[in-house]
Amino acid sequence: MDSALQGDAPFGPWNPGLQSQIPDRLRPLSTIFRPENVFTDIDSARELRDLTGLDYGELVAFRPERLALHELLVRVTADISVPDGPKIEDLGINFRRITCVILAGYVEPRIDSIRSTYDAARKELSELIESELAALFPPQPVAPPEAPKSLFGFLRRRSVATPVPESAVGRERAIVAGWQAKALSDGAPSHKAAYRALARVVSALLVRHGELWGGRALISSLAMLLATNNHASDEIGRLLDSWVPEAANAEGYALLPRQLHPVVMNTKGASASGKSTLRPLQRKLAGDIGERWSEFALISPDIWRKQLLDYALLGAAYKYGGAFTGEELDIIDHKLDRYMARKAERGDMSHLLIDRFRFDSFAPDSEEAGSNLLTRFGQIVYLFFMITPPASLVERAWDRGLEFGRYKAVDDTLAHGVEAYSGIPHLFFTWVARTDKRVHFEFLDNSVRLGERPRTVAFGRNDVLNVLDVGCMLDIERYRKVNVDARTPQSLYEDKEVLAPDRNIGFLEQCVHKFREVNFADQLTGRIYLKIASGKQVWVDREALENAVRQRDTHAGLKAVAGEAFDLSTPAAPGPHFLSELAGAERIQTLGRWGTSA
Repeated sequence: MDSALQGDAPFGPWNPGLQSQIPDRLRPLSTIFRPENVFTDIDSARELRDLTGLDYGELVAFRPERLALHELLVRVTADISVPDGPKIEDLGINFRRITCVILAGYVEPRIDSIRSTYDAARKELSELIESELAALFPPQPVAPPEAPKSLFGFLRRRSVATPVPESAVGRERAIVAGWQAKALSDGAPSHKAAYRALARVVSALLVRHGELWGGRALISSLAMLLATNNHASDEIGRLLDSWVPEAANAEGYALLPRQLHPVVMNTKGASASGKSTLRPLQRKLAGDIGERWSEFALISPDIWRKQLLDYALLGAAYKYGGAFTGEELDIIDHKLDRYMARKAERGDMSHLLIDRFRFDSFAPDSEEAGSNLLTRFGQIVYLFFMITPPASLVERAWDRGLEFGRYKAVDDTLAHGVEAYSGIPHLFFTWVARTDKRVHFEFLDNSVRLGERPRTVAFGRNDVLNVLDVGCMLDIERYRKVNVDARTPQSLYEDKEVLAPDRNIGFLEQCVHKFREVNFADQLTGRIYLKIASGKQVWVDREALENAVRQRDTHAGLKAVAGEAFDLSTPAAPGPHFLSELAGAERIQTLGRWGTSA
């Protein structure tokens, strides 16, 4: 345990009273190890993890009742209009109320159907897996009778040419490759689940041990576990496909309508960066663009946590409530991805508001950028990137724990911040490069006091970028350089030199080169002081530029990415120009404060 946690220092933002890793003595409290949720005990899961290297979440067998809850959480999220109310916590409260009503009235009374569906799926998978394992474990030929031993017998045996056998590992890898290929084909769902599970298990064993290890019975049981968690869950979900609309009709819940041109609003940022605080502003934006907020699926997986675990039962371990649900929440989140993909294939996609911490752009079975993100389902996309200083993340994480019971260790908060600020540029460039979507984006400085409207740092659309705060654009690189082991704000950066503006221009430089048009403008007025097109300076407003470069970050950033702007040979602006005039007021759709709104 961290020494700060062992001492007598009072609890607070930088000493919240928990570790980033769940202590072994508390591990059984995780939802994936509770006997009411899974068949697998924690000791067995530990042994299997040591054997295979797979994550705990893959090595526990969920009970059919728990799989039904997973599928219900997915469908309430994706299919039902959940009111979010004036307070941030209202969305979670309303969501869980709806879920509990459907669970108690329409799912649990049909538990026999759920269990029989589960058993049928297991039976089918068992037959498929045993059939496939026959290729991996062919019958051994019967050995010929051994010749009588003699003094020179070993010489006679050595004189017989022994054929070089096929590489066992090579043969096994070829079988795995075959399973992987068949898992991507258009076969029956049960077959694909079996192939994926077999490939996953055998690959893990080969990587872990360098050879096939454990025998047929072990591989069969592991593959059954993985395949059942996936396929049985899908089959139970098919039952809920009719039960949830039935419940919605009976209880008066509105189902989300399909949209010909789905709008997706996606908020990205570090944990505790304030993503959920944007919802009231996004609600207003929906109205401004002529869409009904009630027709958006509000996707915020964190609201599932208190449906998965009653925090009130944790006693002294209450600060680990969020951590205890983490692995199961991730499992359900990926089920939501698959469900949304099926909705899109049917043409049933609704509008989406997405608030979740994920920066994995590629699906495992795709080379298409963005193939793993729900944003791909939108024809009109609004991206919002939160820029919140690391020290503020720690403070906000503590405040969130006090208010909602979801605490986070300091190093966990800082590490997630590093992941976010490292992932934002790639995610950003992935989507603005798409020519098949109308993409609007905005970067927001959330270093403001809690409850205040954030400041707009930059905004634009597919091929046009407007930069209002050069320093905050540099911060995206600065904030990924923090010391994740810091225990005070002063120790966030071991070497303060890494904060120098000229050492953090990479992202800004990429922006200048990738966008057809870049405008640098004053944050308070929107007056443009530098216009760049295709990487070349078009004109400069010298009066406005001189005012802007009084800020050290702006001066250093522009010197690095647009040094010619300081050269008198660059054409002067034909009078003052403002972003509102350039873009057209009706085309500027931002959430933050800037220009006249500042």
